[in-house]
Amino acid sequence: MRFPRLVTTAVCGMVLLEPAYGSWAFLGNGQTTGTLPGGAQTTKVSELDRSAGPLRLAAQGRLEPVSEERDLAIGMVGTLAAVYVDEGDTIKQGQLLAELVNGDQQAHVAEAEAQVRLRKAELEKLQHGARPEERRQAEAQVQKTEAGVALGKLELGRGRALAATGIASQQSLEQAVSSMQVAEATDSVNRAALELINAPPRGEDVAIAQANLGLAEANLDAQRVLLQKTQLRSPIDGMVLRRYLKTGETISIQPLIPILQVGDTRRLRVRAEIDETEIGKLALGQRAWADAPAYPARRFTGIVARIGQRMGRKTVRSDEPTEKNDTNVLDVLIDLDEPGVRLPIGLRVNVFVDPSGIAKN
Repeated sequence: MRFPRLVTTAVCGMVLLEPAYGSWAFLGNGQTTGTLPGGAQTTKVSELDRSAGPLRLAAQGRLEPVSEERDLAIGMVGTLAAVYVDEGDTIKQGQLLAELVNGDQQAHVAEAEAQVRLRKAELEKLQHGARPEERRQAEAQVQKTEAGVALGKLELGRGRALAATGIASQQSLEQAVSSMQVAEATDSVNRAALELINAPPRGEDVAIAQANLGLAEANLDAQRVLLQKTQLRSPIDGMVLRRYLKTGETISIQPLIPILQVGDTRRLRVRAEIDETEIGKLALGQRAWADAPAYPARRFTGIVARIGQRMGRKTVRSDEPTEKNDTNVLDVLIDLDEPGVRLPIGLRVNVFVDPSGIAKN
């Protein structure tokens, strides 16, 4: 007795196998019967009992950090002075990871900082005015000239009285008048100097000093930005996944060469590729799970957290010779339930989505 040939039928992304000598099997919640060599009754695919719920979706996927894998680069041409981390190191947001040779730029920053300090001192001096010692000195000069004016008045009065009686000559009287005029002029000069020291600064002088300070601060900011462009800092808390370059290597920007790859591995997710014929069954919050040949005794559960908006080409392959690689797929992100699970990033997994299971949270 000849047996029929092996027939493979795809139903909703699942595989039905019809061996000539045994029963049909399929991945899903439905039930069916098989074809026996003895001629027992069979059930067609269209007659499957759907009361147990829809069939599960199956797909291939890869593990990735919740932050995705981020390649970090410095957008300048130069030589790497140092790379401060290595693969597997834990990193914090803002941490310095690597930098180019930048001694000249550090000098520019130091020069700009000194210029800012100078302009600040000029403004403060203008706003505060003279020192207390200078004020006291100016007040003493005024007091001295006041005493000189008082003495000149006495001498002038005495000289006029003596000149009127003929005891003093006219010349001595003229000398007394001249001395009096000199003392009064000196007193006026000293009083003006004291008023200038005590007077507030002019508005235009303050504006000029403030503008000079603003220019110095702007230059400092520009120099610091240029220095920061030679440094690579972490954008996230996470882990170094890969190190591409080493200290002393030259960086090019055409094309831009990454230095490190980082990711937040505190939570993991699966990027699954769902065939275009199955995407109508997807919904946010559906329960899902993944397994991998490397961990045969473990199942990693999760929920559908994001559904892509654009179809793309298949990138995850099972290496089976009969696999179709020219199909369009939709990326679906599945957040794993277990926090802190330690698995290799990029691990290929088998993904199963239950269209009937929506997570409560």
